[in-house]
Amino acid sequence: MTAWLAEQMAAHGGVGILAMVLLPALEAALPVIGALLPGQTAVVLGGMLAWQGHVTVEAALLTALVGAVLGNLAGYAVGRRWKCRVLAPLQARAGRRRYTERALGLIERRGAGAVFVGRFTAVLRTLVPTLCGATRMPLLRYLLWSVVSSTVWAPAFVLIGYVIGPAGPG
Repeated sequence: MTAWLAEQMAAHGGVGILAMVLLPALEAALPVIGALLPGQTAVVLGGMLAWQGHVTVEAALLTALVGAVLGNLAGYAVGRRWKCRVLAPLQARAGRRRYTERALGLIERRGAGAVFVGRFTAVLRTLVPTLCGATRMPLLRYLLWSVVSSTVWAPAFVLIGYVIGPAGPG
């Protein structure tokens, strides 16, 4: 799957770059899709393609950063708009309700840290944006920490892809 995705990104130029933006965006915006289609895979592949000369490192970095921030904002908007619908399945069972309430309380108390750490943790990367929106974290505060965390995350994973580029597909 990874080899195919890398081939498609390289072969389709601008559309491939767009995929590098959309995959991280979809991952954070829609938790179900994010669990099935991790966006950091596209970012690592972007770094690999940069090493191979298919895209520039700057393009890989910029698209990863834009995709991460857009995805976080979309996830935040989903949580803010559909709080009850998003939280209802999490609170359906008594055991989950307790954990959900603890998670929401943690985000309310330490939202900035949750946003930053959540960007680097697979499961949290898909859930934190939605929960931040559901708790009505101030948008400017959320956006600030989303940009800060994405600014660290994107280069880290593009660099990983660049370093392992010689072992990659193509």
